[in-house]
Amino acid sequence: MNWPTHTDYQDAIQNPHICFEDASLKSGEVGCDMLGLPKVTSGNFACVYSLTADDGRFAIRCFVRQVLGQQGRYARLAQHLLGLGLDCMVDFEYILRGIKVANEWYPILKMQWVDGLPINQYIDEYIDDSNLLKQLVDKFPPMVKELRDNELAHCDLQHGNIMVTPDNEFRLVDYDGMYTTAFRGKSPELGHANFQHPRRTPDFYNENVDDFGALVCYLSLKAVAENPDLFKKYYAADNLLLTANDYRNPRESEVIKALKSQSNEQVKQLSILLEKCCLVDVTKVPNFLEVVDTLKSGDVTEMVAADVTSSTAPAAGAGGGAAAGGGWWDQGDEDKDKPAAPLKPAAPYKPGGAAQKPAAPASTPAGAPAASNASRAPSYKPAAKPAAQAPKSPPPSMRAEQPRPAAPAPPPPQVTPADSEGNTKMMAIFGVIAVLVLVLLWMLGKAAS
Repeated sequence: MNWPTHTDYQDAIQNPHICFEDASLKSGEVGCDMLGLPKVTSGNFACVYSLTADDGRFAIRCFVRQVLGQQGRYARLAQHLLGLGLDCMVDFEYILRGIKVANEWYPILKMQWVDGLPINQYIDEYIDDSNLLKQLVDKFPPMVKELRDNELAHCDLQHGNIMVTPDNEFRLVDYDGMYTTAFRGKSPELGHANFQHPRRTPDFYNENVDDFGALVCYLSLKAVAENPDLFKKYYAADNLLLTANDYRNPRESEVIKALKSQSNEQVKQLSILLEKCCLVDVTKVPNFLEVVDTLKSGDVTEMVAADVTSSTAPAAGAGGGAAAGGGWWDQGDEDKDKPAAPLKPAAPYKPGGAAQKPAAPASTPAGAPAASNASRAPSYKPAAKPAAQAPKSPPPSMRAEQPRPAAPAPPPPQVTPADSEGNTKMMAIFGVIAVLVLVLLWMLGKAAS
């Protein structure tokens, strides 16, 4: 099946009463830009639109690539989350008959819209407020702990998926690749390369998958809170401080050298630990929460074996959210040959009206309530709280490689005497033809008169 393009969705969503089956969405109004066109945020797997309905404002996530078994994943995830009320999670509802494009139905993720900013934009906005940034540093480990305590891993901790609400709280969005104990096999995606271990593969899919990304985010936050100039120098819109190139060759990385030279002792230790982690297998990255605990009173640099001799780490496929190959999603059914407990329908959620949303510098989408419908997977709604979502993919701008020098322009073609003579003959022939055409037209005109 060929999936709609961004342009296809852009055309369809301009008529909500036609393209949606969900009663709430059919009566909604799509958010538009200054030109009156639907405002969209495009990512690797989906494009996100804002829609305001009678019962609230929603983010509509339309998929541009097929991920087999996706409905089952969201159903199992919703079932796993029921009753947990995690502060860092947001509401969502997977709708199989979500949007009609060219007389065909495609799934969507309906998510409640809440104000907030992606963490990179939040840092950029408040770069000179060190106290505010230090609050984020202190709140980051509890967010990771909340996932770990509930047998969850996000699998793609990065700037676009970590939101900061107006009250300075974290919310995680984009659950396409999340790990829970209900999932088996290989990871459906490898996450953003600027936040993932250089040797991460689809086979590494368990509760430890967030340890490296959490270390990268925590170190970046802590370093920027202590020295904002680092962000001003190394931030490139698609990262916080570090990029994939720094992990591939950590001992030659300018950023890691700069972090190791900081006056803050904890930033130094975390930088040395990150360098060592890049040089060992991803399975040897220490537990992030243990790193944070050790950092309070001990030395984290020895948490990875000191006998690391290699100076570079070969890349193993981590990329900007791209789907991994060779897993169960290629077999057409995520549960094929993998016994699992049968799905139980989730109790339907009846929304109680639009949530109150505080003012904020920018807005991002989050999850939505469930409905009892044959075309819907069980949905998840945590306990009443603000939620947030952001664009899956910010503007692609990376401090990766230096641009290569442009190739010299080819020399102009040489014209030989033979070529010149041939051109002259052709011009003469065309001239004769033109004269004959004019004479013929004159004769026809004369005969007509």
